[in-house]
Amino acid sequence: MEMTAREKKNRMTLQEKKPLAYEKIIKHPEKLKNKECVALIQLQYKYDCNFKCKHCAIEKFKQKDGQVLSVEDVKRIADQADAMGLASICISGGEPLIFPDLKDVVDAIGPDRFVISMDTNGWLLKEEKVKWLVDIGVDRIHLSIDGLEYNHNMFRGAKGSWKRCIEALSYCKEYGLGVIINIVATKSMVNSGELINQLNFISQFGEHASIIYAKPTGAFEDYKDEILNTEDLAFIQSLQGKYNVSTHLSPNCGHEFGCLCLKRHFSITAYGDVLPCPWIPITIGNIFNEDLETVVKRGLNMKWFSYDHKYSCQCGNKDTFFYQNILPQIEQTDSYPADWKKINWF
Repeated sequence: MEMTAREKKNRMTLQEKKPLAYEKIIKHPEKLKNKECVALIQLQYKYDCNFKCKHCAIEKFKQKDGQVLSVEDVKRIADQADAMGLASICISGGEPLIFPDLKDVVDAIGPDRFVISMDTNGWLLKEEKVKWLVDIGVDRIHLSIDGLEYNHNMFRGAKGSWKRCIEALSYCKEYGLGVIINIVATKSMVNSGELINQLNFISQFGEHASIIYAKPTGAFEDYKDEILNTEDLAFIQSLQGKYNVSTHLSPNCGHEFGCLCLKRHFSITAYGDVLPCPWIPITIGNIFNEDLETVVKRGLNMKWFSYDHKYSCQCGNKDTFFYQNILPQIEQTDSYPADWKKINWF
């Protein structure tokens, strides 16, 4: 399977702009043959946020006590990831644009050796901030826009937030900051036609959109009626080609992964726990106790996250065995995220 035209263009830009990161990425096919990790790391550096979003996946992490990441820890994680041949780190939270030490975090990761992206709700993404992000070495933002104006503002709990996101798009294009528009797809958005209306609207900006299936974790635990099923996922997959979109299950750089957990994506919480993805609150190890490669290899050896099983999105599809039998156990454990050793993996 070949890369898309967008992926080929990004690869050419990377070769010129960040040759050290490019050299790692072109070795990924060999790593895939060996069933090794080629993941983007979502680094949940802090949970400070200026929003209180309805679907926040990390809401319950905010209550946890314990050692938290420092800039020095970020440097250590990035060094280990670099040694593993990983090339992409996404700074997340919380809202990174309110972190006072955001530049220190970027410097610790190393803009010369990684593709650095950042999750943001867009509220503070003014012109000067966009220019600053480019200057310090951030390559791309993942900008959350969930529906058209009324629904987005309601979902995010912040009047005026949709307008700020739309205004930010022109600044990003002007100063060369890459953009992926993140859209959380709920049952209501699919059934009402809001998802299609949004895709039609944002097509004018020429930016790629990532459709994220809603998950019943964090603040969204009580909204299980908003979780998609197999039929919904098939409909969303059918939108590829009609729109400039991808999903968790789309081919990535010419490779089919199925569920991306640990193979192409994993998260590290502000407390050092390594999660298979941002929406599966099960820790498979902690970077304060073990090195990153040891933890990731453990996860890849687990049935549900190995290369030998190309499942559907396991926690974003209510028809899956994982959703019905493993996710419910998290609510029964005495820790959050749940310890992998206390889960019955069947």
